[in-house]
Amino acid sequence: MIEEIGVVVSVEGTKATVRTERSHACEGCASAGFCNLSEGEGAVTVVAKNPLEASVGQTVRVAIPTESFLSGTFFLYLFPLIGLFAGMAAGIYFSGIFSLKARDPAAASGALIGLVLFFLLQRLFNQRISGSPRFQPAIVEIF
Repeated sequence: MIEEIGVVVSVEGTKATVRTERSHACEGCASAGFCNLSEGEGAVTVVAKNPLEASVGQTVRVAIPTESFLSGTFFLYLFPLIGLFAGMAAGIYFSGIFSLKARDPAAASGALIGLVLFFLLQRLFNQRISGSPRFQPAIVEIF
């Protein structure tokens, strides 16, 4: 489990917004400098399930399963790269089928098309899993 400690800043229904400080998990991340969760120097805001009914101002522990975090990271970073290389390979393959002498432009065009297609697939996947409890952090302890 990846866990963070923070303070509940708002509660809406079964969800709570928790503000945490940037932690060791963020320090090792290549995206730490431009993460969309960041609210400034060191602060991170997370919307989490609130099964323990924490209220505003309480200090809580928020957790997400490691496998969910890793699969989310895969789809965020590696999935587009797969599309890029698959598109490039398809461009090279089709340039051979159509006897094109310029393989580099075909590879570049295929890579761009593959990247765009995989970004669209990633967006569809994100819409499907955004409501899944598996990918949502939850408050697991109130201090």
